[in-house]
Amino acid sequence: MLSPVTLKQFERLKQRHPDASMVPLPSGSALLTLPSVALPGGWSCAASSVRFIVPAGYPGPSPDCFWADERLTLANGAAPHASQVNQIPETAQRGRWFSWHVTNAQNNWNPNRDDLVTYLGIVLDRFRHVQ
Repeated sequence: MLSPVTLKQFERLKQRHPDASMVPLPSGSALLTLPSVALPGGWSCAASSVRFIVPAGYPGPSPDCFWADERLTLANGAAPHASQVNQIPETAQRGRWFSWHVTNAQNNWNPNRDDLVTYLGIVLDRFRHVQ
């Protein structure tokens, strides 16, 4: 069951991204999906879905890593740095997994300050680094 804090933060994210969805997973975590996120130039697609796992116990532990559409590459066809296509845990879905983290999470993730919108900003920052 998702915590009231998680649900409240998800509603805040939905104010900015009305098409977002969040599905509980068997472990107590949840898969958050934004079906169409605009990408800057340098990518093979103008937009991609973005998925990340909201961990059990959230907001204490921050989300970690994310998935985009399986077909997403750099514009030249190369795989993005620190990414690979794999299955999203606890789901039947596949995507391009990006190993992208909150830098020094113990010091830079504060559950009293940061939220799902903060983490989405971290994901969007990765797309600005076309590599």
